Amino acid sequence: MKNLKYLIYLTTFIAAISCSELEEAPHGFLANDNFYSTEENVYSGLQYAYRASQEANFYYRWMNIALLGTGTTDTKPSFTQRNATEFRQWTFTSATEALREFFAGCYTGISRANTVLDNTDKIEFSSESLKNQYIGEAKFIRAFYYFYLVRLYGEVPVYTDAKNPNVTYETPVSTIEAVYDLILDDLTFAAQNVPSFSIRGRADGNAAKGLLSKVYLHLASSKEYGVPKYDWVSDQSQMYSQAALYSSQVLSSGIFDLDTSILNTFPDNNPASMEKLFVWSSNPATNNSTGMTSLHTMFSPYTWYSQFYTNEPISGTIKPYWGGWTVMWYHSDKLATHHQDDLRRELYSSMTYGNSSGANPSSRTENYNMKYFANTQSFYSGDTSWPWLRTSDIALVHAEAVGPTAEGYASINKIRNRAGLADLTPGMSRNDFVSAVWQEREWELAMEGHLLFDLRRTKRVDSYVGSQVNFPYFHPLPQREVDLNNAIELDPNKQSLR
Repeated sequence: MKNLKYLIYLTTFIAAISCSELEEAPHGFLANDNFYSTEENVYSGLQYAYRASQEANFYYRWMNIALLGTGTTDTKPSFTQRNATEFRQWTFTSATEALREFFAGCYTGISRANTVLDNTDKIEFSSESLKNQYIGEAKFIRAFYYFYLVRLYGEVPVYTDAKNPNVTYETPVSTIEAVYDLILDDLTFAAQNVPSFSIRGRADGNAAKGLLSKVYLHLASSKEYGVPKYDWVSDQSQMYSQAALYSSQVLSSGIFDLDTSILNTFPDNNPASMEKLFVWSSNPATNNSTGMTSLHTMFSPYTWYSQFYTNEPISGTIKPYWGGWTVMWYHSDKLATHHQDDLRRELYSSMTYGNSSGANPSSRTENYNMKYFANTQSFYSGDTSWPWLRTSDIALVHAEAVGPTAEGYASINKIRNRAGLADLTPGMSRNDFVSAVWQEREWELAMEGHLLFDLRRTKRVDSYVGSQVNFPYFHPLPQREVDLNNAIELDPNKQSLR
């Protein structure tokens, strides 16, 4: 019994010493309140926010959500990862995991941008213009993600404060109008305060103007064609005018323009391209190198750790490439809609060979997408990237916004002419002209993730797909996010607006 008392005393003494040691403040622990002390720290935080677009739960989920279901992208039947089958067949629901992961991926980028914005004011910058530039870039990033969220899900929670983590579970959804108000405010600030530069992976003032033009076009066309929940847009003609204004400023910037040939834009390992308004970059966004990615493996032929050979569009020669998974390719039905003289066919349908002399052509029927072929020397690593914003997109935004005017014809004909196609027929009605712009967007921007939103803003999902689908206007909010946030009171089964 006596020994037991001594043991209890000894245990209590050791516990007291241990607790006192644990109460000592840790050394070298970085947090928001002590990391942001210099403008270099702000720049590092900005880089971290940019990299959110390359996180798997954002980017890889977006490929399935955007590319499957519209009929433009074909896949092998065995490809079921990230809910591919549900997106192909439009059978996704509020419980679809990829929708939740993409939702979370968007808010990761928003949170990182908010952290930069919350901590920038306390820093003494070398110049006020540099401070406003970094604030503008962070606002661009935040607007970029909210634009994806509002077009995909509709009403979503709006967070503009990174200092209170509990707000995530206490914020109701905002109206679509309120989300767009934030987007427009952020992008307007960025357009006015971020200077012009061309650095892969970063967004300059022209990128902000380009995104602004797309926002205004989405608002104008959604109002014009009667998309649900856009009845609050009061003046569609003013929105079209704003889309025309900002798109024309990008096209006349002298920094970004259409490449003289579409084959100078792709494959993407061309850092000198003037088309890339905003692209992802795995390298720190300080130069025009892409960095090593595995993006190309989604579109390359399946050859399992071995090389194959194919026509390289820029040089016209047969070059070696490393194979991938043959997951996604351009649908043969869509390739058939291209005129035989359309040079873009070379991007969407490439023959593969057994050697560099062009012998042993393959008998595969897949139309490999050369837009994302990589200049690589080893399997699963290449320097290709994804173009979030391209000037050809903005040129077609401009054409749609101004309609069948001299400006509108000039914008779309420049795209068509470099693809080897003749000018559009002069004197078209507005409806016919706009329909021609929509078709040109399909051909020019195929497999870049724009078609789903183009169909939604023009109320064409059902007619394009060929049947009534669930959730034609907005995907359902993820049920898990609704369950975690007590302030959200929605019935996900009624979000289809059918």
